Amino acid sequence: MQQNIVVNNRKRRQNRRFLLVLIWGMILGVHTWTDNLDALLRLQSIGFKWVPHPNFLDFFNLNDITKIHHYFLIVKTGHFIGFALFDFLLFNWKRNHKWSLLISFLFALLTEILQLFFGRDGRLYDVVIDTSGAFTVYYMIKTKKLKVNW
Repeated sequence: MQQNIVVNNRKRRQNRRFLLVLIWGMILGVHTWTDNLDALLRLQSIGFKWVPHPNFLDFFNLNDITKIHHYFLIVKTGHFIGFALFDFLLFNWKRNHKWSLLISFLFALLTEILQLFFGRDGRLYDVVIDTSGAFTVYYMIKTKKLKVNW
């Protein structure tokens, strides 16, 4: 009886952790794919636009690093922090650095490629920024500067 309670509590914690990962992933997705980042940041307005045939070479464009929008530093900091938190939640759920980093990287890559389909500027350098946030969490957990106990 006592063992069943412990197992059920463990499953409930795991389900809550997964739910947090899912919710945060959806929040990242909405912020990533909304067609007008300025409207989202200033007016909290969300809209989507589908581009059926994007130019995939834009993914590798480096010429526009600071010219994309006037919220550049805020957005790039958001990339870093957003994926740091995503990786933290993934690690807290799975308790496996390899899986949390792999999933964080793949999700960063997916969101940036999908941005091309949503009329946004999906870029490889954003994948690097996103993954840097995830690796920072990995480093902080490994060096015990960040504790995961919940």
